[in-house]
Amino acid sequence: MNIYSLIIIILFSAACIRAQTDSIRMSIEADTILISKSRLQESGGSHHAVHLDKKMLEKYSSRSLSDVLTLESTMFVKNYGPGGISSLSGRGGGASHTAVLWEGFNLQSPMLGQADISLLPAIFVDYIDIQYGGESALFGNSSVGGAIHMGTKTEFGKGWQFRGNFYGGSFENFGQQMHLNYSSKGYAFSMRSNYRSAKNNFPFRDINAFGNPKPVKLQENAALEQFGLLQEHLFRIRTHQAGIKIWYQNSERQIPPTLLNNSSSDLQQDASLRSVLHWRFVSGKQVWKARTALFLESLHFQNDAVNSLSRVLSSVTEAENKWYINEQQSLNTGINYGFYKALSDGYSLSPQQHRAALFAAYKIRTKQKKLSGSIRLREEMVDGRFILPAVSLGTVWKFYKDLHFKIQLSHNYRLPTFNDLYWDILGNTDLKPEYSWNSEMGLHLPVVINKTQIKAGLTGFSNLVDNWILWSPNQQGLWRPENVEQVWARGMEVNLSVKQKWKKWQLSLGTNYAYTLSTRTRGNNSESIGKQLIYTPRHQANAHFELRYDKTTLLYQHNFTSQRYVDNLNTEVLPFFHTGHLRLSQQVKMKQLKVSLYFQVNNLFGADYQVVSRRAMPWQQFEVGLSLGG
Repeated sequence: MNIYSLIIIILFSAACIRAQTDSIRMSIEADTILISKSRLQESGGSHHAVHLDKKMLEKYSSRSLSDVLTLESTMFVKNYGPGGISSLSGRGGGASHTAVLWEGFNLQSPMLGQADISLLPAIFVDYIDIQYGGESALFGNSSVGGAIHMGTKTEFGKGWQFRGNFYGGSFENFGQQMHLNYSSKGYAFSMRSNYRSAKNNFPFRDINAFGNPKPVKLQENAALEQFGLLQEHLFRIRTHQAGIKIWYQNSERQIPPTLLNNSSSDLQQDASLRSVLHWRFVSGKQVWKARTALFLESLHFQNDAVNSLSRVLSSVTEAENKWYINEQQSLNTGINYGFYKALSDGYSLSPQQHRAALFAAYKIRTKQKKLSGSIRLREEMVDGRFILPAVSLGTVWKFYKDLHFKIQLSHNYRLPTFNDLYWDILGNTDLKPEYSWNSEMGLHLPVVINKTQIKAGLTGFSNLVDNWILWSPNQQGLWRPENVEQVWARGMEVNLSVKQKWKKWQLSLGTNYAYTLSTRTRGNNSESIGKQLIYTPRHQANAHFELRYDKTTLLYQHNFTSQRYVDNLNTEVLPFFHTGHLRLSQQVKMKQLKVSLYFQVNNLFGADYQVVSRRAMPWQQFEVGLSLGG
């Protein structure tokens, strides 16, 4: 039986199941639509995933997604320094193997296949779901090593709400964020703004210089200015809900020299306009959804020798149906169509791409809710050609009290980027998609003992990626991409958190650790076989200690990253580093207004380190801020 027959059987057999008398809470109750689970929560529960809610994200209101994921996840954030870009990789994959989804739409550039997470302000989202492991069946292209899901959540009937944040810090770092809400029974409005500027003229020790002691230098050409605005309108009429979200952002930044260069004149401007229209309708035991997105993005890079402008248009439309057959079964089906077009000095023509996909997810669980299983399927056609289907199977077994056993198997894919396919002279239009086989198995324990909340988890994983695209020199000495690599990534993840409350005191402790071994098992260079992939740390960990008394909070965070290789033969090494971060905040309530003062120090101990080779990082950075809310 082929995969197409399996899809048809699942869809038609589910459609023929007689409706059960068991009712599901699908109605409007207390003016709130209860069916609000995301596709990840509903069908992807067998993954190791971490949810960061609005309250947890408040301490990152002045920071970017790059800072959040560095301190709250074990994914590797490749940070080029203050004002520089930041890319993300999970479970031993590359920067293009972890999807970054906003309101369900992928923010990765069709040209580069990556998303610069330093440009995504934390104030613009109400939640972040960190999904470890591949799930192309549910979320499409690039979800090989994992995915980041983020978006906003709007509540009706809350009236006026306001939140503002103003801060200043080291190296002329200033910023302000604002969030204004209004909602009635049938209408909700939200506006968020973010402004930040910094000179980033920090001192650093050049650890790559010859001799001792190492010279102390001052960072140059690293200024940054960013502005963003996000506006939302949401309407609700009985069981219908519709809305629009528009996000504009502009960033201008100087690119500092590497430690091999004395100066730099590089300047980069990133601008984007993202809009999403969405609609939802609840009817009986079914939820219908439709949404469409239009993204316009540009990147302008210039220096004394280069003046390059690139523009990308992305348009994606999706419709899906979620059918709660009964209390034990649900079926989610949908279609997706995307159109992508790029204009760049690097292309002789203007490449464009059409993608169409059909996806389905079926979930079943026992009446006692002790055991559940799901199957997810996606078939995608790219420019008239079908690629191999994405399939995933997952099981969750609650076998002793709250102890959960999870197992996940999946087949995933990543499409070649426009640069891979169409870059002038060097692109290779014969490239095939990368495919991966992913598996994971984990134990998760949430428990409460004498008012102490404990959450623990242990997950093992294995990912085999075939047709890995590698840019390498050909016989003429030109660097071109080829499907020549096979990479096997395996390892484990451990997480533990403890929360305790007594009277006015609250204590929170937590730690996350990941061991990742990611090596080539096939390639065009036999000497690189068995070597760890570049910029893939074997060990990564973070921990936090938070103590709160009444309105006063002390938070300490620490993160550790082991050594990384920066060449394929593992001869050049970046040493391990660890940094501490301290934050002290005091909240004062003034009638209807909540005022919070905070002071934080990043890199508390002044570590000399580099995340990316020959890219300087600052010592201690201080920040003082004022938050208002009401």
